[in-house]
Amino acid sequence: MTISPPGEALKRQAHLFDRLVGGTPGLLFTTDPGLEDLAAAEAVDRLGQRIHGGLYERRPHGFHGHALILPPRHDPSIRAIARQMRSVHHVVEPRYAFQLSADDPLGGIRSTLAERGVEGDLHTQGSFRVTSNRHGEHPFCSTDVQRVAGAGLVERHGMKVDLTNFDTEIRVDVRHGQCLVGLQLTRERLSKRPWRLYHPRASLRANVAYALLRFAGISEGRLLDPFCGSATIPIEATSFGPDLQIVASDYSEEAIEGARKNIAAANVADRISIDQHDLSDLRSNHQEGSFDLIVTNPPYGIRVGQGMNFFAFYAAFLRTAAYLLRPGGCLVFLAWKRGIVDKVLQQGDGLLQRRHSRIIEMGGIYPRIYVLDRL
Repeated sequence: MTISPPGEALKRQAHLFDRLVGGTPGLLFTTDPGLEDLAAAEAVDRLGQRIHGGLYERRPHGFHGHALILPPRHDPSIRAIARQMRSVHHVVEPRYAFQLSADDPLGGIRSTLAERGVEGDLHTQGSFRVTSNRHGEHPFCSTDVQRVAGAGLVERHGMKVDLTNFDTEIRVDVRHGQCLVGLQLTRERLSKRPWRLYHPRASLRANVAYALLRFAGISEGRLLDPFCGSATIPIEATSFGPDLQIVASDYSEEAIEGARKNIAAANVADRISIDQHDLSDLRSNHQEGSFDLIVTNPPYGIRVGQGMNFFAFYAAFLRTAAYLLRPGGCLVFLAWKRGIVDKVLQQGDGLLQRRHSRIIEMGGIYPRIYVLDRL
């Protein structure tokens, strides 16, 4: 399975940055690497006819974790709607890209920003700050990029720099030999949900939870998250429709208490049934074939100890999931121990069949999303 924009709403095309000029109403979404096409598909759903016939590029200029769309016409409402996206971190209006100088990359960044600046929507009497994400091997760091880019922008626009109370945030991102420049429209990460009061170290990012649910592709029936942790997946699931019945559990009493705080803060307590259950308790608490969908983030070992037997754990988890799912149901989960999961699936009883899998990057680790159908 590949998540792709439906119909003709977006047409995939390479080298879209070559078509960008000042004022072109493009949108650049940042997300976790591996979820770029899903972000574009969500943009299609939310923006609808506003981007009909537009263009789409995944990982423009090789920037992983970025998806670029170019609507065919300017529409002021696009910005506001884009800020409602749930699969992304930030929304950026791109301006241009350029190749870094091999001899003096920092000097080239400063001179390019001083020459070209960032036209449009800049309050020249206000303040700005530069943020930068850097990937690759360079003789400089992101802070150096911010410093020289800021100096070039001051020279160009005469604005003052303010790192906290800024009016405009300018992105100057570097990946290997490429540099992207744009205006960031989101002050806080969209993936940082306001309801998160309980936030343990191993919490799942909300935009990744949204992605797991999106891969499941269901908006009604019964959904179970048996490793709910801070309740990120159940809370995200409430946005997929009022006809989805959501059940959540976790073995940890602390997690259940924290999850209930988050659920209350999200004002969705009436949508989610939550109880404390271990994996081994699920068969005795739920009937066979009683769920249409299981979407979950099993423990990586951080919460349960580094010495756990992952083969036995995943074997028990998949057997239980097959028991709880109705025939035709779907299991979507995230796994860090990819080789072990693949081995368990190969040696399994054949009740679960892989429909799709893909590796994503989350903060320096590379788990795999599995989408399995219950036969």
